[in-house]
Amino acid sequence: MTMGGSTHFSVFLLVAIILLCSSSKTVNATCDASEKQALMDFKKDLEDPYGRLSSWIHDVDCCKWGGVVCSNRSGRVIQLHLQSESPLSGKISHSLQNLTHLRFLDLSLNDFSGIPIPSFFGSLRSLRYLDLSGAGFQGMVPYQLGNLSSLRTLSIGGDPSYLQVDNLQWLAGLSNLEHLEMSRVNLSTASNWLEVINTIPSLVEIHLSSCQLDLISHHLGRDTFVFHANFSSLTGLDLSGNFLGHLIPRWIFGLTALTSLGLSGTSFEGPLSRDFWNLTSLENLDLSRNFLSGSLPDELIHFNNLISLNLAGNKFEGSLDGIWNWSSLASLDLSYNNFAIFLPSQLSTLTALISLDLGHNQFRGSIPSSIANISNLQYLDLSNNNLSSSLPSEVFTSKDLITLDASSNHLNGPIPSTVGNCSNLEYLWLGDNALSGSIPSNLGRCTNLEMLWLGNNALSGSIPSNLGRCTKLEILWLNDNALSGSIPSNLGRCTQLKELWLNDNALSGSIPSNLGKLSSLEHWDVSHNKLTGTLPESLWQLSKLEDLRIDDNSMEGIVSESHLDNLTALTDFDASGNSLTLKVSASWTPRAQFKKLGLGSWKLGPQFPTWIRSQKILQHLNLSLTGISNTIPPWLFNSSLKTVELSRNQFHGGISHILCEVKNEYQVLGYLDLRENSLSGDIPDCWMNYPILYHINLDSNNFTGSIPRSLFHLEDLMYLSLGNNSLTGPITFDFE
Repeated sequence: MTMGGSTHFSVFLLVAIILLCSSSKTVNATCDASEKQALMDFKKDLEDPYGRLSSWIHDVDCCKWGGVVCSNRSGRVIQLHLQSESPLSGKISHSLQNLTHLRFLDLSLNDFSGIPIPSFFGSLRSLRYLDLSGAGFQGMVPYQLGNLSSLRTLSIGGDPSYLQVDNLQWLAGLSNLEHLEMSRVNLSTASNWLEVINTIPSLVEIHLSSCQLDLISHHLGRDTFVFHANFSSLTGLDLSGNFLGHLIPRWIFGLTALTSLGLSGTSFEGPLSRDFWNLTSLENLDLSRNFLSGSLPDELIHFNNLISLNLAGNKFEGSLDGIWNWSSLASLDLSYNNFAIFLPSQLSTLTALISLDLGHNQFRGSIPSSIANISNLQYLDLSNNNLSSSLPSEVFTSKDLITLDASSNHLNGPIPSTVGNCSNLEYLWLGDNALSGSIPSNLGRCTNLEMLWLGNNALSGSIPSNLGRCTKLEILWLNDNALSGSIPSNLGRCTQLKELWLNDNALSGSIPSNLGKLSSLEHWDVSHNKLTGTLPESLWQLSKLEDLRIDDNSMEGIVSESHLDNLTALTDFDASGNSLTLKVSASWTPRAQFKKLGLGSWKLGPQFPTWIRSQKILQHLNLSLTGISNTIPPWLFNSSLKTVELSRNQFHGGISHILCEVKNEYQVLGYLDLRENSLSGDIPDCWMNYPILYHINLDSNNFTGSIPRSLFHLEDLMYLSLGNNSLTGPITFDFE
């Protein structure tokens, strides 16, 4: 061949290679017809209320359907991504077994309503990934899944799970399995679980939490410490929520490649085993909710790769000296233990911490200001300890701080004004302390606040008006303080508020009219204050309101049936201790069903409000001092009332027939107050019908006759007052 010919051939060869390479990248084969039909048959048996499969239509290439992935070369379906929080339901068609090239199948987070996992899934021999977790499957896991020898990932657990396996021998067929997730699958009768899993050396992660495993009861015998684990590749193991004996099995300490170990809630007890220090590769360790005790051993220093450590819910005590060199630690949870030392200043050496939970211990002393050196800290929980002194201003120097909980301690002094520097703060709990002074006005700079709890302190002054800048607030607790002044109208900007607790303060003035703009409000408590004026019209537009407490104030005005009919979600309504008047028609029936109804000191009389008979779930009723002057209706005690307060009215007539002729077989009445009325006749002798009564006050009426013996058979009775009546005869105690 001449040089010219050789050159031409080389050019031709180069062009051919370029075309071949370029064509291999651009080939997009269309969907195989038989597989397209298989998918259409699969869709036909499904219920898809959210239109998850709306793109699955005949006129469109199935390789372009949502959730479907095809091979570019062959057009064969190789992946189905049908996981969803907008769940599919129905049945799973056998047509899926025609997808013979399927490598990836994800049906997680659907709702298949208790149908079993199809056994034909075991014929999908090309599968490498199978995720059926949280999809509502129920019953026995089919052993045919053991035919999927190419499988790398199997996930069939979920929360909740109603799946069961009685023998795991089929799992040994998954010789290439790397990731096993069977959490919450019932393995209580699969006594061979450990031996079978031990035959799969390729496993990288095992998740068997809450599987009802009982290590010491299976046929290995009680001495499981001689078991040799063959998990040389294992980096993740989660056996939480099982009963694995009182001691951590020794074979676990041989898994030196482990980076993540979950043994939460496994009933381990006693001190930490010294064998733990072999696991020096650990990055995540969870031993929470056990009965481990003693001090943290000094050998913890060897865990210098730890990123997350959770020892919550144990009985640890003593010092924390073993943890100060963990430069990588991002999350530390020591809550719900018995640590009673002074809060150590060395916490500041854990500079990588993002989350620190020391709550529910007995730590004492002050909060060290050096904690500000943990510059990345986002979550700090110091609640329910014995911490005292004032809050150091340095705590609020971190702009990354999202959550601070120092509630239920003995902290005193003012809240530092530096709280306004935490522009990312979302949750601030400082309740149940002895904090004093005023609420810092620059708290309004924390515009990301969602929850603020400053209740049960000794705070004074007024509520800062710029708190209304915190428009993301959902829960605001300022109750049980000594706050004064009026309720700031700017709170009306916090339209996301669901709970507003301002009770037990010294607030005065009227309720601002624009607080009716809090359209998300569900719970509103301004009881036990000094509020005056009328209730704003906008209050009655809060359609989501479930709990309204305005009792023990000095408000006045008229409440009509149209007002109450707008609050259809209201179940707890207490407005006692005000000077309000209810004006409704004789035929009115409330649209709401109350559990608690407090109208004490309202103007209701002279007739007993008959509309109360429509209340089917009423448990607590207060109609004291309401000007009612007729008889107690006989139907009242046929309800499920637990508390009845009808004192300081002009009720007349007897009560024997009312209390003794009830139709309810079991009475739940516990509190009865009929004092200061004009009731007459004998005191009933049927108190045995009310076995859980603990408070009876019939004082200052016109009762006659003797004291009935049945009163003294009430085992729970704590208070009884019969004074200022015309009773005669001896008091007889008949103890059996």
